[in-house]
Amino acid sequence: MADKLTPNDTIATIFHRLTHPRDYIARVRHEMLTCKDKHGSSYVKIGVTGKGIKPCYRITYDDNGAEAIYGSYWDMHDPLDNEHAINSNWSLARMDFAEIDQLMRGKFPTKLTKKT
Repeated sequence: MADKLTPNDTIATIFHRLTHPRDYIARVRHEMLTCKDKHGSSYVKIGVTGKGIKPCYRITYDDNGAEAIYGSYWDMHDPLDNEHAINSNWSLARMDFAEIDQLMRGKFPTKLTKKT
């Protein structure tokens, strides 16, 4: 297993590395659903400076064709101190809410009952 993440990694590509995958994805999904309900869309990128076992993540949404930041979070889901900082530490690839929802349902099918 490679230790270094690539700029194109997503939660799906590093799933096998996550320390607590169900809890991590469930919380990301929850934050994304909140964003989607408020703004109509949501996407997630991960921080690529670590090993992918507990990556930070950033949730964005589409704001008239531009990517807007909803929030950036530590692996324990607390907001980053400067959640709007723009830097090269975030993946270039992203997943939308439907992809995260599908990943959650595929890996943990008995954990979710309501289809959103």
